[in-house]
Amino acid sequence: MSGISGLVNNALTGLQAAQSALQVVGDNIANVNTPGYSQQSALQSTAIPTAIGGLYYGNGTQIDSVQRSYSSFLQGQVWTASASASGQASLSSSLQNILGMLNNGGVSSQVSQFFSGVAQVAASPDDIPARQSMLSNAQTLSQTFQSLGQQLASVGSGVNQQITQSVDQINSISKQIAQLNVQISAAQGNPNGSPNDLLDQRDHLITELNGQVGVQVLKQQNSQLSVFLSNGQVLVAGGQSFALQTQSSPYNQQTLDVGYANNGADISKSLTGGTLGGLLQFRSQSLNPAENGLGLLADGIASALNAQQAQGLNLNGSSGSALFSTGAVQVFANTHNSSGAASVLGTITNVGNLSGNDYILTKSSGSVWTLQDRSTGATVASTSGSVSSGASTTTLDFSSEGFQLQVSGTAAAGDSFLVEPTRQGAVGMQTVLTDPAGIAAASPFVSSPGMLVSGSLQNNNLGNMTLSAGQYVSGAADVRVPPSDISSFPTNLQITMTSGASQGGSATFQITSGSGTTASVITNGTVSLGGSGTLIDIPYPNPPGGYWQVNLSGTLAASGDAFTLSPGGAGSNGNAQAMAALATSKVLNNGTATFNDNAAQLLTQVTNQAAQAQNNAQAQLTVLQSAQASQQAVSGVNLDQEAASLIQYQQAYQAAAKAISVGSTLFQSLIQAL
Repeated sequence: MSGISGLVNNALTGLQAAQSALQVVGDNIANVNTPGYSQQSALQSTAIPTAIGGLYYGNGTQIDSVQRSYSSFLQGQVWTASASASGQASLSSSLQNILGMLNNGGVSSQVSQFFSGVAQVAASPDDIPARQSMLSNAQTLSQTFQSLGQQLASVGSGVNQQITQSVDQINSISKQIAQLNVQISAAQGNPNGSPNDLLDQRDHLITELNGQVGVQVLKQQNSQLSVFLSNGQVLVAGGQSFALQTQSSPYNQQTLDVGYANNGADISKSLTGGTLGGLLQFRSQSLNPAENGLGLLADGIASALNAQQAQGLNLNGSSGSALFSTGAVQVFANTHNSSGAASVLGTITNVGNLSGNDYILTKSSGSVWTLQDRSTGATVASTSGSVSSGASTTTLDFSSEGFQLQVSGTAAAGDSFLVEPTRQGAVGMQTVLTDPAGIAAASPFVSSPGMLVSGSLQNNNLGNMTLSAGQYVSGAADVRVPPSDISSFPTNLQITMTSGASQGGSATFQITSGSGTTASVITNGTVSLGGSGTLIDIPYPNPPGGYWQVNLSGTLAASGDAFTLSPGGAGSNGNAQAMAALATSKVLNNGTATFNDNAAQLLTQVTNQAAQAQNNAQAQLTVLQSAQASQQAVSGVNLDQEAASLIQYQQAYQAAAKAISVGSTLFQSLIQAL
């Protein structure tokens, strides 16, 4: 087309192109704050020219397409960084929560205060106010453990709720992505352009999805995207979405796991990144160990104090009863076990060997049971156990791990149970001793030289033999007093030398119960003079069993020399001193940690985890911000650039309009000339 009509036509295409470009610029400006929006540009080209008289005349311009500024690489970087940053932020926030609880709980200070009260009883064993103060401190200590345990348990309930919310979000977003896949695929069949806004919406939804859980994206035909979890499970395939679901753990029904709704498979351990991945990591690597560690400390204190109580005498002259009680060993049967009625009960046997770990107990072929560390999967022990006579109960001794299990009923090969030895230790801790007189401050026996005559102690010894104050031991040694020969515990016992000797020789002795002419011989023994002496063990008739052990030694013995073991009275403080010494005894972690060491270790562990998570969260946030900045540098709307484009296209529009006006004037002049 040439001449005046060519001028008008070309100017008209320029005006239309400028108008379209202005519309695109206006859309950019309107969506400058729209999340996920990518800047769009009108791509303009020259129209095909027309050949007239051997010359080619242009036919103006045309808008080929409206294209978004987009980089798939940079968008992928944003997706990956979103998953990492969200996961670390979730982990850090949760850790800061339980760190605050442990810091405010003051476990170490309460442990120290309790043992300070025990030391006061040791200093004044017959003082009732001191005893009452010790019980008050014990009550405060158990309440501290109980409160902290309940707070940590409530955090676990909160994690369940957050997991449910996250799974709901994932399912909702996945469904929207699938719907957009369908719309985009249909729109791609339109030859006039690409559905930029739909593509932006889908990209933004994938960013939000990565904020919930880490995913991988694969481009398919017709511009559709498939979305996969980190374990390869598909979330979105074309126009179909595959839902996740929360489901009770096969062991503990109060713990929610994440499953694949299509087949119910548990995928909790394979999920990483995003809020959901952070929550699952927090629960398995931080919350559960913190609960176990706190429970281990509570179990350790209760077990040690109760054992020491049982070794002493209270103000009534009786053996001490338990001071504390703690939560039981938790054992959960797998819901997929056979239909047999097998049940498992657990008992802590040695707190020093407890590790704070959870275990999976599995019935192997035959009668063998295997115990595996739940977190690592490593086998820690296996046993066939011992069957009780006349009963269908099998005792599985895992003393190396600090506990034993009793299996009742019939279990099939492959049946499994979750064992949590210390999880409930803190939550269930209580002070069960309420009578101050019940504190067993006295040792069961007091060693004295001489013999009882008419109720009075007379010391006419001629040699230099000595009898030690005594201590509790778990196993018998040289001379053991038969328990059947002790009418009551404790009772007066007398050790009398029946022959004399000097250093290098040996002397004999006898042990009698009672005093004076009513004394009856219950056992005899020999001591080598000048050596380490002879250990004499008196059995405890009640739990925890064991023996009260004294050592007879010296270099000169005279026949008739005697020593008396009399029950500890109100003024005796031997057992209270032993209780107080537990504060600095390495009772836990296989004899390597005191109670305060263990409390400090627990707090340090959570503190280090929280600090590391906080640093990682900040680092991942920086990575995300960098990725977003790089992506926005390509795809973001620049208002300065849009303002310049407005002027550019406005001038183009005005110029085209002027050209049309000129063409119109020429037409008018031509018409008037005719």
